[in-house]
Amino acid sequence: MSDTQSPFFVAGMGLLSAALVISAWLGGQAISKIRSEDQTVSVTGAAKKAITSDFAIWRSSVGVESTTQQQAYIGLQEQVNKVKKYFTEEKGIPAEALKLSSIDITTLEELLPNGNPSGKTRGYRLGQRFEIQLKDVKKIEALAQESAELIERGIPFSSSSPEYLYTRLSDLRVEMLAEATKDGRLRAEQILKSAGSRLGPIRSVRTGVFQITQPHSTEASDGGSYDTSTIEKDITAVLTLSFAVD
Repeated sequence: MSDTQSPFFVAGMGLLSAALVISAWLGGQAISKIRSEDQTVSVTGAAKKAITSDFAIWRSSVGVESTTQQQAYIGLQEQVNKVKKYFTEEKGIPAEALKLSSIDITTLEELLPNGNPSGKTRGYRLGQRFEIQLKDVKKIEALAQESAELIERGIPFSSSSPEYLYTRLSDLRVEMLAEATKDGRLRAEQILKSAGSRLGPIRSVRTGVFQITQPHSTEASDGGSYDTSTIEKDITAVLTLSFAVD
């Protein structure tokens, strides 16, 4: 009788086959467990809060033209003094809140009938810019609206819209992220509840951008937005969370 037909050989092969079956089963269980532990659910959490600007910046300017720099400078100083007096004495703006830029000088070229420059100077334009910074945002708002009075008085005055800012964003950011995390967790729990699973610990968090917009605005930007045109604003925080599934 050959070795391959001996009862010892047959029994050994049987034991080996059984061992391989058991090993394969155990390996499958291990893989199944790893896959189960790797199951995650990803959700987006968001939080929105209404805020009121606590700081405002308003910029304006005056400009004067004349045939000589000296005449333009004299005229500019006269107009600048009128505007300063209007701001500080009539409107009650603190002198320390008012900043003046250096004088801008532009050479004005004489133009030919065809619109091309002749190479000759016809005069000069001198301008100076004002900047007012105040915590009293309502005062800035009123001042900007009433400043047309200067034009009515014949002053060559121009201005831009005020910028309304919120200076405590760093403190608010922590609060907003916490609220967005709670919102994301609640969404994940609702998703898994319907599937009969339980929510595990947070695996990862990816913080998105903050959107500061006009109230009730749907504006959104991938790089974030910061609207400065209104005193009242909405701030929205968005983040993506990944939770383990138990």
